[in-house]
Amino acid sequence: MSAIRLWRRRTRQADKPVAVIVGIGNLLLSGALFLMTVGVIFEATTREEEIAAQRLAAQIFGYWLAGGLMLSSVLCMTRTLFSHLVTMIFPPTALILTWVVV
Repeated sequence: MSAIRLWRRRTRQADKPVAVIVGIGNLLLSGALFLMTVGVIFEATTREEEIAAQRLAAQIFGYWLAGGLMLSSVLCMTRTLFSHLVTMIFPPTALILTWVVV
C-alpha cells in the first residue's frame, strides 16, 4: 500500500468526526462574532469603538471562513468542507434575517 493511499484512507476515516467538531466550533464562533458585532461582548461607548469592533468581527469571520475552506480542501476532507461552509454561512444569515423581520 502506497503512502498516498494510506493517507487518503486515514483522512476519510477522520473526516466525519472532524466535520462534527468543526461544525460545533464554527457555531460557537459565529455566535460570538455576531454578539461582538451587535455590541454585547464589547460595550462600546462611542460610535468609533463600535465600528472598530464590527470591523474586527468581520475580519475574523472572513479569515476564519477562507482559512477553513482552504485547509479542508487541501486535506481533501469533503464533509468538513461542507460542514464549515454551512455552519459559517447559514447561522449568521438566519440571525440577521430574524433580526430584520422581527
